[in-house]
This record gives sequence, C-alpha cells and structure tokens, in this order.
Amino acid sequence: MTITIEVLRGTGDQSGAEVSDALLGSSIDAALARGRAELDARAHARARVQLTIDYDPAILLGMRIAVTDPEMGETWQGSIIGLAHVWVGVAAETRLTVDRCSA
Repeated sequence: MTITIEVLRGTGDQSGAEVSDALLGSSIDAALARGRAELDARAHARARVQLTIDYDPAILLGMRIAVTDPEMGETWQGSIIGLAHVWVGVAAETRLTVDRCSA
C-alpha cells in the first residue's frame, strides 16, 4: 500500500511540491502525524533564537519551554530544536536553539 499526499497552496487552487518521506512507509497513522506536525510548524510566525544556559542534562530536544527575558520584561514560549552540551574552560554550558513562537 502506498500513501499519496496531495499538497495545495494558497487558497487551495495551486498545487504544491510533492511530499515524500521513506520512513512513513504505508502507515496511515505515521502520515497523519507527519501532516499534523507540518501544519503545526507553520501555524504561527516563528523565529530561531540561540540561548546559552548553565549545564542542564535534563533538557531534551523537542521540549517546549518558557523563557523569561528580564531586559524586555516578557516571557515567551518555544520548542528546542537544537541542543549542545559544551565545556568552556572548566565550566559546562548547555547551548540551545529554540524555535520561538510569536503568536
């Protein structure tokens, strides 16, 4: 069984680029989950933000986090899309790439 995905752009009258993912195989559930993830990723305007914090081994890729910025007086949310634990001299740091949601 093969899953076919029809992509429509704009108001639904323009064909979009073909979507293919060999890992989906013939799984309807996997295809639906991938479709939902693609739609969710484009639901709001987003910006990538680089953050460096003290080493924290509990942080995982894909986690949704809230960041408080005292200089701007705001708290915003985002998803961790990049993660690196690095040594700087004798101290460890966790460097994050966060997909910040501005909605």
